[in-house]
Amino acid sequence: MNTKNNQKAVDLFNKLADSYQERFFSVDHYKESLEIFLSHLDDHSSVLDVACGPGNISHFLLERKPRLKLLGIDLAPNMIDLARINNPSASFLVYNALDIDNLDSSFEAIIIGFLFPYFSIEQVELFLQKTSEKLTENGIIYLSTMEDLHENSRLKASSTGEEIMMHYYEADFLIRLLEQIGFKVLSKHTQPFALSETESDTDLIIIAQKQSFFKNH
Repeated sequence: MNTKNNQKAVDLFNKLADSYQERFFSVDHYKESLEIFLSHLDDHSSVLDVACGPGNISHFLLERKPRLKLLGIDLAPNMIDLARINNPSASFLVYNALDIDNLDSSFEAIIIGFLFPYFSIEQVELFLQKTSEKLTENGIIYLSTMEDLHENSRLKASSTGEEIMMHYYEADFLIRLLEQIGFKVLSKHTQPFALSETESDTDLIIIAQKQSFFKNH
């Protein structure tokens, strides 16, 4: 597992926490899919926001369902500081996403917002297995990432010039993986995200539900 790249991403997000919040705090671009996700939650559902950043997705959810029991985790301390300010009713921890199996609680819903671009295939597979284990029966996940051929994964420069490895995943690969683990995909959506006037990525959003039994049970 490329933990060196993971740490490089954490250090970069910690350094750029304030500018990241300024640029990306609004999640209006993902409003439609987040509303679908919310439709599967009760008012008091327990939710884990993985790699929560400054708590932007948490903020969107809590504005609509303020009684959610929400925990956010991120490895960048500066992001967690911002998330706590932005969401005083929720709880936040500096915590490694790959260790979610060690969290005390289970959750009725888990958000995985743009974590996979910083994960290798092996880490994605391990993380999704652990995610399934931390979900209650019929629990829901919201997964967003950047879609492209995995072979197009490459080093990309941040706004301050640091290069970091960005991993791309195809929808078919992630859907097969989710189904193998025991999820049923409820919705899949792609949409463009403009990086500049001449460059864009494709955002992929998958909402899936943990099944009570595997297909071959």
